[in-house]
Amino acid sequence: MDLVAAAPGGLPMKDKFAWLEDPTDQKVVEWARKQDAVARRSVRNISKVLSARLEKYYGRPIMRSVQLTKAGIFLFFSDERSYKVELLHSSDGHRETVANSTDLGSNIVIQGFRARDDGVVGALHYSLGGSDEGSVSIVDVKSREEVDTLHGFVSSIVWPRGASSTLDTYYYVRNYRKEKTPDGVQPPASRVILRASGGSDDTVVFGSGFPTNTFIGLSASSDGSEALIDASHGWTRSTPYAGAISKPETWTPIYRETGSIVSCIDFHEGRHFLLSFEKSLGEVLSVGKGGDRKVVSEGKWPLQEAILIGNKLLCHYLVDACSELYLFGLDGRKEKTLAFPIPGSLIGSQDGAAVSGFGAEAVVAFSSFALPYVVYKLSGSKLVKILSEELPGRYSVKHWNVKSRDGTRVHYFTTTRLGSGENRKKALLFGYGGFRVSLSPSYNPAFLPLIDDGAIYAVANLRGGLEHGEDWHRAGMREKKFSVFEDYIAVLEGLRRRGVEVVGFGRSNGGLLMGATMNARPDLFAGVLIGYPVLDMMAFSRLLMGKAWVPEYGDPQKPEDREFLLRYSPYHNVDKRMSYPPVFIYTGLKDDRVHPAHAFKFYSKLKEAGAKVYLRVEAESGHIGTTPKTRISEEADKLAFVYSALGLARGGTLRPARRSMARDR
Repeated sequence: MDLVAAAPGGLPMKDKFAWLEDPTDQKVVEWARKQDAVARRSVRNISKVLSARLEKYYGRPIMRSVQLTKAGIFLFFSDERSYKVELLHSSDGHRETVANSTDLGSNIVIQGFRARDDGVVGALHYSLGGSDEGSVSIVDVKSREEVDTLHGFVSSIVWPRGASSTLDTYYYVRNYRKEKTPDGVQPPASRVILRASGGSDDTVVFGSGFPTNTFIGLSASSDGSEALIDASHGWTRSTPYAGAISKPETWTPIYRETGSIVSCIDFHEGRHFLLSFEKSLGEVLSVGKGGDRKVVSEGKWPLQEAILIGNKLLCHYLVDACSELYLFGLDGRKEKTLAFPIPGSLIGSQDGAAVSGFGAEAVVAFSSFALPYVVYKLSGSKLVKILSEELPGRYSVKHWNVKSRDGTRVHYFTTTRLGSGENRKKALLFGYGGFRVSLSPSYNPAFLPLIDDGAIYAVANLRGGLEHGEDWHRAGMREKKFSVFEDYIAVLEGLRRRGVEVVGFGRSNGGLLMGATMNARPDLFAGVLIGYPVLDMMAFSRLLMGKAWVPEYGDPQKPEDREFLLRYSPYHNVDKRMSYPPVFIYTGLKDDRVHPAHAFKFYSKLKEAGAKVYLRVEAESGHIGTTPKTRISEEADKLAFVYSALGLARGGTLRPARRSMARDR
């Protein structure tokens, strides 16, 4: 069977559901509320039981990032009540609250925290309902007082060297999503701004003239002397810049132009260290006077990131999609492998970094599907556990492999709880496949009821991610996106051969994966769960941030790209002749990254085709997060759909929560 239905001939002349593209229209809001009410009613009875259980699971803190500074380790985490930032003091080991989302107002989500290296001041990113557009508070850590505030799409706060007494003077990156840049470039685009004395003087100091779809990441070298800049063009090419941190006019390219991702690591003894993906699996380079040198060559497994700690390089690799740390000398000699006791991954921060260093030390937070977190400190060449949150019971994480249609090996994980095997023939399979996102074993309490009830939680490592290097990513881009769908179908077929009934699950770009594969092979699904999805490949580039995804997907305005986009666009390939499995779509009216119209229109098209489909619409949820209370409600409803589709709510499987579950050791 062909992967997708035959493409409609030419561009659709009229989209009958285009009216759903305006979420500010009261008619659209009322329509969404009606569909939402139906969706919630459909799962209400099961959701009530699961919600009570999820509250217990969410009672355990979920670590979101760690940062090592002179003052100690900043911990950013959430629980069932709020998002919190704490400082674990290096002097005496006590924990001090720096920020709590409940103090910032109702329905506020903290999205990240980044401190200056001395730990005296930090940048707290937060928004209403988890929207991308939000605020950044510059916080005096000791007094917890707000020194300054920024609003909008803001990232990369960096304090210039010598500004220790001037907490409200710093650089930041403003991302222009709705309006032109000050130099007249169409959005989306980024510029670096120097903010002096709390906003009395905001000046664009870098990025003027950079074209649309160029995004800037800014950081400082570990010695504080250099500004390190990555100018990214889509998800396949970036250019590193650097210069004296106090002199933006000196910030210039430090490496030749390539068609690859090349980014800054650090500056040490007059040389810049770079992470280069000119070779698929990644290398560490040193550039400066005397020429470029290769420090760490491409190995067997993909390199994710690297940092300098003292006179060593600490490199984070993925080995079959699981994290390992390798310690290298600056001469490139590998000195030690730092492996973890179970399959798992390091927890990344808001900027994607998972390893935080200060001086000759580093900290990481490690998690797995059934392990909330363990925080390790690296001193010398040993990882020392300093903080952990672990679950009672024993769980099994297994590696599996299948062959895709073209013979490519596709890896996936399964997680089960030992000693509860009555539902081992039921599975929820998560997939993504795009934008260099690697899916590693990581903790999400939303799936623990399912696992604890004996079912399988599975995660597929598809082309489009970075699990096997940059070539793996590019093998799932543009016209090669079909390989991603074939990979997921191969995993579905592998599970079905073992007699396992499967609900498919994907979110955002993973929602596109669900829409395309269910159109192609509805027979492989017991149900389909689709969250905050991209689904209309003819409209994505003109909705919200969609223009930024053109390098990854292709451009629907170009005939040669439109041809392959139409072949798989989920919205355009719904077929009334198909017998679709039950589908549960969920989105949020406040999603300012992926337009909710994707979900609205696809739901409408499926309903018109006679499918059993539901649409849940959260009024106050952004794309990447929401408050813990709202999150638990959303997770309970979507999990209730999974239980219903797999028949897990029958025969006494669905149990009430044990009172002691959240604190059971």
